[in-house]
Amino acid sequence: LMNVHQRVKLLYGDGLHRGGGRVVVTKGARGAAMYQRGVEMAWATPPAVEAVDATGAGDAFVAAITVALLEGMDPAEALRFACAAGAFAATRPGAQPSAPERDQVEALLVG
Repeated sequence: LMNVHQRVKLLYGDGLHRGGGRVVVTKGARGAAMYQRGVEMAWATPPAVEAVDATGAGDAFVAAITVALLEGMDPAEALRFACAAGAFAATRPGAQPSAPERDQVEALLVG
């Protein structure tokens, strides 16, 4: 699994998909997409939040997508979970203080 921001995807283009593994492209508040061999297999958007600081959002996203996939969530559900974790992290300042607990992510998903 490779996670890249949309700017990196623009830079490397199709080269990101040569390894055959999954590639997740994050697009900030617009969401994220997961590809397998260059074919989009899932897309998710984050829940709407009042963003304060995006410093830890990417780290929270990567941790959440890793946990979700290791737990066996399907790609769309895993992306949705990861987007919610990143969104939650953006509601607090700083990197470590903004890292969400699982119950906080799940509560955000419920709405």
